Amino acid sequence: MSLRKSRNRSFNPFNLSFLDIMSCGLGAVILIFLILKHGDSLESDQEKLISFDIKNVKESIEKSLEKINSKNSVISKMQENIANENYKIKKIESEINTQQLLKDSIIQQNKDIQQVNRIKEDSMPDVIEISGDGERQYLTGLKIEGKRILYLFDSSASMLDENIQTIFKLSFLPDDQKGNSEKWLRAKKTLQWLVARLPSKSQFSIISYNSSVQSHTNGSWIKADDQELISQTLNSALDILPEGGTNFEKALLAAKAMKPQPDAVYIITDGLPTIGEKLGNFSISMETRRCLNSESRGRISPDCRHILFQKAKDEYLKGNKIKTSTILLPLQGDLRAASDYWNLALQSGGTTISPSKDWP
Repeated sequence: MSLRKSRNRSFNPFNLSFLDIMSCGLGAVILIFLILKHGDSLESDQEKLISFDIKNVKESIEKSLEKINSKNSVISKMQENIANENYKIKKIESEINTQQLLKDSIIQQNKDIQQVNRIKEDSMPDVIEISGDGERQYLTGLKIEGKRILYLFDSSASMLDENIQTIFKLSFLPDDQKGNSEKWLRAKKTLQWLVARLPSKSQFSIISYNSSVQSHTNGSWIKADDQELISQTLNSALDILPEGGTNFEKALLAAKAMKPQPDAVYIITDGLPTIGEKLGNFSISMETRRCLNSESRGRISPDCRHILFQKAKDEYLKGNKIKTSTILLPLQGDLRAASDYWNLALQSGGTTISPSKDWP
């Protein structure tokens, strides 16, 4: 009975179950529509952002490429400049090598010329003849050269002998015995040897000095080819006798006062000065003044002799320096003489020697 009733029930599309189903379907369709619409919008924004980024990257790449091209251009120019500079350097090095070869050639030619000149000079006779027994010996390292040559000849009492006591005894002997003392004869032979070795085209003068100075050419220059004047000048210097103290400063001042000045000075002496010039007292030290006062009283210490030498040397080396060489004869007790005269030679470009007793 109930089955029959259910079969006879008619279908109503607007009942509750049907409406529920339709509502769910409609909601699903709307939801799908919303999802699809939102996805399209999101994808479009991302594309714009990506396109913008791509555009920026492309612009950045283009700018970077422009910079790279610019840098490459600069590098190319720098490489070109480097190549040019390397070429110049090689050219300069080649010129330097050429100049060095030329310089070496000139130096060798000069050496050859000097060797020839030395041979000629050795073969030339001395400007004067020196009499005596045996052959004259020549000093190694001492060469007489210059256009105007001045000889400073120490004629103080110490040139009589090496020993202080012997000097004191000889100073009271007659003049002929003083003139024949061994050391004084040796000093005179040294002066003769130096004059004999004058360059033929030079000029010379001789100044002897003790407590005073004496020019044996009256302050003028004598030509080395004037035999008569050379003999007169040399004899004038050889005729003096050793006496008095040693005023080395006065001798150097006389040398610098010559007109024109000498370009080479040769000193024959045996030690440091015992007398100094009192000129310029306002600028000298108290120690130097003490030494000047002590020598005036006849007493002079080795230290004071050194100080007087330094005072004379410093004044002498002011301004134009003159090449100065020294032949240092022996004197007992004057221990600082060798080093002081060596320093004078070193500062002036000269030579200092202390020859053996058998020279010249």
